[in-house]
Amino acid sequence: MYVHLGGGCLIRAAEIIGIFSVKENKEFYKVLKNEKGEYYKAENLSGDGMIDSVVLTEDKIYLSGISAFTLQKRINENLIYYNGGNNG
Repeated sequence: MYVHLGGGCLIRAAEIIGIFSVKENKEFYKVLKNEKGEYYKAENLSGDGMIDSVVLTEDKIYLSGISAFTLQKRINENLIYYNGGNNG
Protein backbone atom coordinates (compact mmCIF):
# COMPACT_ATOMS: atom_id res chain seq x y z
CA MET A 1 0.00 0.00 0.00
CA TYR A 2 1.22 3.48 -0.86
CA VAL A 3 0.69 6.76 0.96
CA HIS A 4 0.56 10.15 -0.75
CA LEU A 5 2.76 12.59 1.21
CA GLY A 6 2.09 15.63 -0.96
CA GLY A 7 4.05 17.18 -3.79
CA GLY A 8 3.25 14.19 -6.00
CA CYS A 9 5.24 11.84 -3.77
CA LEU A 10 4.01 8.33 -3.01
CA ILE A 11 5.90 5.97 -0.72
CA ARG A 12 5.16 2.49 0.55
CA ALA A 13 3.54 2.57 3.98
CA ALA A 14 5.88 -0.23 5.08
CA GLU A 15 8.86 2.14 4.62
CA ILE A 16 7.52 4.62 7.19
CA ILE A 17 9.23 4.48 10.58
CA GLY A 18 7.42 7.45 12.06
CA ILE A 19 5.25 10.46 11.31
CA PHE A 20 5.78 13.56 13.43
CA SER A 21 3.85 16.79 13.73
CA VAL A 22 6.17 19.78 13.53
CA LYS A 23 3.82 22.72 13.82
CA GLU A 24 5.67 24.00 16.89
CA ASN A 25 9.25 22.95 16.08
CA LYS A 26 9.88 22.90 12.33
CA GLU A 27 13.65 22.45 12.69
CA PHE A 28 13.76 19.35 14.93
CA TYR A 29 14.37 16.96 12.02
CA LYS A 30 17.78 18.55 11.37
CA VAL A 31 19.27 16.81 14.42
CA LEU A 32 18.03 13.30 13.59
CA LYS A 33 20.70 10.79 12.62
CA ASN A 34 20.48 7.34 11.09
CA GLU A 35 22.10 4.15 12.41
CA LYS A 36 25.41 5.14 10.81
CA GLY A 37 25.42 8.41 12.74
CA GLU A 38 24.80 10.46 9.58
CA TYR A 39 22.16 13.14 9.21
CA TYR A 40 19.20 12.14 7.10
CA LYS A 41 18.72 13.61 3.65
CA ALA A 42 15.55 15.70 3.65
CA GLU A 43 13.15 16.08 0.73
CA ASN A 44 10.81 19.05 0.99
CA LEU A 45 7.42 18.19 -0.49
CA SER A 46 5.63 21.33 0.67
CA GLY A 47 5.16 23.52 -2.36
CA ASP A 48 4.50 26.71 -0.40
CA GLY A 49 7.11 26.06 2.27
CA MET A 50 4.63 25.36 5.09
CA ILE A 51 5.82 22.16 6.75
CA ASP A 52 3.22 20.45 8.95
CA SER A 53 4.78 17.01 9.34
CA VAL A 54 7.96 15.00 9.00
CA VAL A 55 7.85 11.44 7.69
CA LEU A 56 10.85 9.35 8.70
CA THR A 57 12.02 6.40 6.61
CA GLU A 58 15.21 4.38 6.81
CA ASP A 59 16.92 6.43 4.09
CA LYS A 60 15.30 9.83 4.08
CA ILE A 61 13.12 12.38 5.81
CA TYR A 62 10.17 13.80 3.91
CA LEU A 63 8.92 17.28 4.85
CA SER A 64 5.22 17.41 4.11
CA GLY A 65 2.65 20.16 4.05
CA ILE A 66 0.04 17.58 5.05
CA SER A 67 -0.66 17.20 8.76
CA ALA A 68 0.57 14.13 10.62
CA PHE A 69 -3.04 13.39 11.60
CA THR A 70 -4.17 13.33 7.96
CA LEU A 71 -1.26 11.11 6.88
CA GLN A 72 -2.00 8.65 9.69
CA LYS A 73 -5.68 8.68 8.76
CA ARG A 74 -4.80 7.81 5.14
CA ILE A 75 -2.70 4.87 6.31
CA ASN A 76 -5.45 3.62 8.63
CA GLU A 77 -8.14 3.93 5.94
CA ASN A 78 -6.01 1.96 3.49
CA LEU A 79 -5.32 -0.74 6.08
CA ILE A 80 -9.03 -1.14 6.72
CA TYR A 81 -9.81 -1.21 2.98
CA TYR A 82 -7.08 -3.69 2.03
CA ASN A 83 -7.56 -5.95 5.06
CA GLY A 84 -11.29 -6.35 4.57
CA GLY A 85 -12.68 -4.09 7.24
CA ASN A 86 -12.14 -3.27 10.84
CA ASN A 87 -12.39 -6.51 12.77
CA GLY A 88 -10.72 -5.20 15.91
